[in-house]
Amino acid sequence: MSDHRLMLRQVRPDDRWTLWEWRNSERIRHVSTNDAEIPRDDHAAWFERRFPQMRDRTVIVQWDSEPVGWFQLEHFDDVTRSGEWGIGLGVVPSTPGLGGALVVLALGHAFDRAGATTMTGRVLGVNTNVLAVMRRLGFTAEKGDSLLRADGSTTDVSVYHVDRDQWPAIRDRGLALLPSALRAEVAAALTADLGE
Repeated sequence: MSDHRLMLRQVRPDDRWTLWEWRNSERIRHVSTNDAEIPRDDHAAWFERRFPQMRDRTVIVQWDSEPVGWFQLEHFDDVTRSGEWGIGLGVVPSTPGLGGALVVLALGHAFDRAGATTMTGRVLGVNTNVLAVMRRLGFTAEKGDSLLRADGSTTDVSVYHVDRDQWPAIRDRGLALLPSALRAEVAAALTADLGE
């Protein structure tokens, strides 16, 4: 048993409906590129197609042994070692900074575990919390194409490219910005083996 409150583990079959509930929450849909509700049958079919190859690409974040969020590597090319990252805080815990730590955890997984050379992230203009995190981490945004929402409105998209050589400075800056107790937890999770 670990002494740490923050743990990262591979996605499991029993996460299927937790991911569906998180993804369909109004809060998550509001900041997702696809903001439509996902029907249960569609999610079940998607999960069946993607599992088990998603096990090293979708990581569940646990706090005090409870799943609270996830991050994932998407469109990852095993030849170029490049792809995109996405994050989601499924449950908003009372731990300040945990949502912002997801960016650091996702990039740590990409560069240190998956051997990525380049990663790209996209943040919608309506996601003011993550936009602020990206600014605090020192990222420079490129303007992406505007995104049409399910309700017919549009939102701006900021695009962030990160190369492997930028990762150590981002990691150090991200850890320094966290409250001290959470900093120790994230630092330990970055170097720990991924749980099953």
